[in-house]
Amino acid sequence: ELEFGLNGVATTTSLEYAQIDYLGFESFQIIAGKFLLPFGTFSERIHPSWINKLPTGPVLYGHAHGGVAEDGLLPVLSDAGVQLRFTHPFSSTWSLDITGFVTQGPSLGEVDDHDDGEEEDDHGEEEDDHGEETPAPAVAFGTSFGDNNSNKMVGARVGLVKGPAFEVYLSGFHALYDSEGLLDYRAAALSVEWRRSGFEFRGEGLLTRQEFQREDRFVDQNRSGFYAQVSKRVGKWEPVVRWGSLADATVDTEAVIDGHNEIAMGLAYWFQPSIPLKLSWEIHEDRDDRLYVQWAFGF
Repeated sequence: ELEFGLNGVATTTSLEYAQIDYLGFESFQIIAGKFLLPFGTFSERIHPSWINKLPTGPVLYGHAHGGVAEDGLLPVLSDAGVQLRFTHPFSSTWSLDITGFVTQGPSLGEVDDHDDGEEEDDHGEEEDDHGEETPAPAVAFGTSFGDNNSNKMVGARVGLVKGPAFEVYLSGFHALYDSEGLLDYRAAALSVEWRRSGFEFRGEGLLTRQEFQREDRFVDQNRSGFYAQVSKRVGKWEPVVRWGSLADATVDTEAVIDGHNEIAMGLAYWFQPSIPLKLSWEIHEDRDDRLYVQWAFGF
């Protein structure tokens, strides 16, 4: 997947993923290249606009600029490396799904200028509207094929699947993100999907722990959040409701970034399985309500 954009009069390009899959084994798959990480389910399966039932992503996953999440815990995750998938059927309907991956891992990142009331100081740290310092530095994921240290990101996802009706996954990863290889970043996610007679429930909870240096000691910034989404397909129409919440980010039990809640109510019309027209109303407690209209094509 290639992305194209404009920066002034210049055209910018970025590579979200390009991978090779070897499917010659009965139970195993080997994948190499730059791929969407099998962490949770949204990044790998749901985020493309012709699949996502709403025009926007949940609060867990921010808009990525240079691989850095803005207004979320993580960007849509992709990175260069190798992954191994294994599927073991227990019966005609139940199966065990295990995926492990090793990639280059994250690095210290910079957030582009944006109009959400935040600004960066000389050290790359953000300040919020009240002038309070957000101590943890930005972390970038999958920004290039270079690596800033010898450490690798190691992660896995374990799932229990019942045909197309039910899926539950537990995911996690660990990596060091600074050039000296001292500061670690850990994350865990629980994902659930359930479908029946056109009704679909989808939910995901996420925990992150980022280590950084404050004065003369190392501390952790802890962040968490979740989203839950329900939809019901009626012919070519599909109403959708999604509720997402981010808890306060804490360092030594002290809140350093305020949490927030978000509700999105939408309606999609599916001209074809990969051509939806979507309308949604998004209520966010920290900004004005927004109306989105999106027409997406998958090809």
